[in-house]
Amino acid sequence: MSEVVIRARDLRKVYRLYSGPGYRFLDMFGLLGNRPGAYTEHSALDGVSLEIRRGEKVAFIGRNGAGKSTLLKLITSVIEPTSGTLEVTGKAHALLQIGTGFHPDFTGRENVFAYLAQLGVTGAEAERRYHEIVEFAELEEYIGQPVKTYSSGMAVRLMFSTATAITPELLVLDEVLGVGDAYFAQKSYERMRELTEGAGTTLLLVTHDIYSAVKICERIIWIDRGRVLMDGDGPVVIKAYEDSIRQQEEVRLRLRKQQRLEANRASAAEYALIEIQSVGNTALAAPVFFGRIEVSVGDRMVLLPFDEAAFDEKRPAHLQLEGSAWSAITDVDGRAARGMQNYGSPFHKVVAVVPVAPQDGTPLRVDLDYHSAAPFQAVVRMFVGEQVFDVGVIDGEADGWQRWSAETGGPRQGAAASEVNASGVYGTGAIGILEIRTVDASGNETHFFEHGKPFQLRLRYHVRQPDLRERPQVLIAFHRDGVQDVFRVITRDLFIDGTDARDGEIVLNIPALPLGVGTYTVTVMVVREGYYDETQTIFFSLNPGVYASHSRALEMVVTGGGIVGSGTAVVGQGEWSLSK
Repeated sequence: MSEVVIRARDLRKVYRLYSGPGYRFLDMFGLLGNRPGAYTEHSALDGVSLEIRRGEKVAFIGRNGAGKSTLLKLITSVIEPTSGTLEVTGKAHALLQIGTGFHPDFTGRENVFAYLAQLGVTGAEAERRYHEIVEFAELEEYIGQPVKTYSSGMAVRLMFSTATAITPELLVLDEVLGVGDAYFAQKSYERMRELTEGAGTTLLLVTHDIYSAVKICERIIWIDRGRVLMDGDGPVVIKAYEDSIRQQEEVRLRLRKQQRLEANRASAAEYALIEIQSVGNTALAAPVFFGRIEVSVGDRMVLLPFDEAAFDEKRPAHLQLEGSAWSAITDVDGRAARGMQNYGSPFHKVVAVVPVAPQDGTPLRVDLDYHSAAPFQAVVRMFVGEQVFDVGVIDGEADGWQRWSAETGGPRQGAAASEVNASGVYGTGAIGILEIRTVDASGNETHFFEHGKPFQLRLRYHVRQPDLRERPQVLIAFHRDGVQDVFRVITRDLFIDGTDARDGEIVLNIPALPLGVGTYTVTVMVVREGYYDETQTIFFSLNPGVYASHSRALEMVVTGGGIVGSGTAVVGQGEWSLSK
C-alpha cells in the first residue's frame, strides 16, 4: 500500500455569520465576546474523516455550499480548521481559482514568467518551461499580446497550461475541468493523467460535473452539508448522485409546502409533514393501501382524512397531492382506503400534513393500518421545519390488513444512510424491468463477448399501469469503464398493450458487436412514446416520462478484434464500393 499523504480526523470548520458589519469589526480585535444576537455559526465542514494515499486521483462532488472548496482550502493551508486534525505530507500546488496571479495588462509571456517566478522557477529552467506552456496552450501567435485582449477560452488555456507545468507532489484543482473547448478539455485530462500516473502526483479535484470527474478520477467523495455522504468508485457514486437530483426536487417541494404552511398559519413549526416512501424510492411490486394513519404527540392525536376533501389545504390535517403517489379512495377487503400507487410518479411515496409536532423531547407516534398484495419495505419520516425525525421502517407483509406503529426519537443530524440510493433504479414504474440478461449466439447467459460477434440482450418487463397502450421507446446505452457513454441502440417500434398482456420480453439482437476491446456497463431505459424525439428539460431521474431506468445495471467485457478493435470505443460498419 502506498503511503497516506492526507489524513483527516473529525475535521470541522465553523464560520461566524454576523448580524451586522460592526460585529465583524469588533470580533477582528477580539472585542465581541459572546454578545447575544451578534452572530450565528455555520459548519462548512462537520466531522470529516478520510485518508488519501500517494498517487490517488480523487474528485470531490456536491452541491454549492456543501463544503468541497472549504476542504481543499484546509488541505492547502489557506485556512485553518476549527477543530479536528489534518495531516498533509508533501508540497501542494493549488489551482483554487484559474487566473490567480495573472494580470490582464501584462502579456501572456510576462504572466507566464511571473507565475513561474513565484514558484521559484527562473533562468534557463523558466525559459524551457515557458516554451512547453505556450506549445501546450497553442497560443504562439498571441503570447506577446496583453491577456485582456484574449478571449475567455484563450485565457483559460494559458492559465491552465501554466498552472500544471510544474510537477507537484499534490495537485489541487477547484472547478477547472471545463477549461477551453472540447479539444483542449481532452488535452487537460491527459495532462492531469500524465501527472498522476507518470510522476506519482496525488490529484484532488473539485467539480460539479461528475461525468467529467470520473473520466480521470477512480475515487469520488461526495460531500453534503459538510459531511462525507459517500466515498467510492466513480460508477457507483454516479448512480447515487443521479438519484440525488430527485432528492433535491423532493426538498424543494417540501420547503415550498412548509412556506405555504407558514403563510397560512401562525408557524409551520407547529405542523409536521409525514412521508411514507418505498426504500430506495423504487416502484413497489403492488400498491400499498392505508385504512388508517394516526399521529399523536403526548395526549394529542390526529387522524389523517381519506375522504373526498382529503387534499384541501385549508384543513389542519390533509394529504398532499404534489410529489405524492396517492390513489383515489377505494374499497379494500371491506375498508375504505387510499393507496400509495406503484406507477404514475417518479416519487414513490405519500405525503400528508398533521397539526402536531415533537416538542420539548416529547416523542411523536405513528400508528397505521396497511394492506398490500406483495411484501414491501417503506421508510416513515417526519419533517418539522428543518428538522428530520426518523420514525421507522415498515417491513410490509402480504397477508390481509396489518397494523404498524413506531415512535420518533430526537431529530436526525445530517443525512441518513438510507437516503443514499446507489441502486441506479429510477422511473415512475408504469413499466417495470424485472430482469436484464446478456446472452451469446448459443443462447447462453454471459458477460464476456468477442468484438464483431453476435450479441443479444433480453429484457423481461411487467406493465404496472393497466391502461397503458403505446409504443414506448427502449434505449440501451453502453458505457466504457462504467463512465463514458460510447454506444446507444434505440427502438421506437414495439407496441405494448397492458390491457392485453401485462408481462413480456424485449430482445435486442446485434449481429456483429461493434464495441472495441474493454470493459463496459449497460444502462436500460424504457420511456414514454416520443420521449427521445423531444427536448427534455427535466432530469431523467425525476422525469415523469421515464417509466423505468436501470443505470449501469450490468457489466460486460469485450475481447478480440485485433488492432482494429483495440484502442477505440466503437468500430462502425458501412457499405463500400469501388469504381474505375
